[in-house]
Amino acid sequence: MKQTERKHLAIIEAAKEEFITHGFLASNMDRISTEAAVSKRTLYRHFESKEVLFVSVLTIIQESVSENVKYDFDPTKTLTEQLTVITCREADILYSTYGIPLSRTIVMEFLRQPELALNLIKDLYSTKAITDWFQQAIAAGCMVDKNIMLLTNIYISLFQGLLFWPQVMNISPNSEGKELEDNIETIVSVFLASHMIKELA
Repeated sequence: MKQTERKHLAIIEAAKEEFITHGFLASNMDRISTEAAVSKRTLYRHFESKEVLFVSVLTIIQESVSENVKYDFDPTKTLTEQLTVITCREADILYSTYGIPLSRTIVMEFLRQPELALNLIKDLYSTKAITDWFQQAIAAGCMVDKNIMLLTNIYISLFQGLLFWPQVMNISPNSEGKELEDNIETIVSVFLASHMIKELA
């Protein structure tokens, strides 16, 4: 890896921690450059503003998720089993890859800059992988054939309603253990109750 690439990655990692710790408004480019061990001149050569750096952090995380997450429909397993595994993976992405502190920062900044939300919210989290799995399930005759983005949005609403918004709003801590299992079971059962045509044996 070239030195320029190493500096770029160091800035991204430092910025992510800065945004998590201080939020967007209170984040400081001086602290980011110090933590990344680069000069401010180098920092601004890579990212012309804090806004650009913030968007870059989100974009890089999302690209990493998109490249590494794929759900293949398996006709030898039940829909319940498959969607349970998918939902577990989505929860891990949310809590481990993004993290609730960064997610909270993202939400607050979206409220402050609605135009940023319009550009980015459609790409947050691994919705493409879920959508692809729904399309495969429909093609196999196992799920109701309706607007694929509507299906995706319904699933995401259930998922975020139990595993995202209560945590982001500090209503409850991250789900884990038995509570996480119960929430995932609820998401899967409620979704499939409305959209499954037949369960695979």
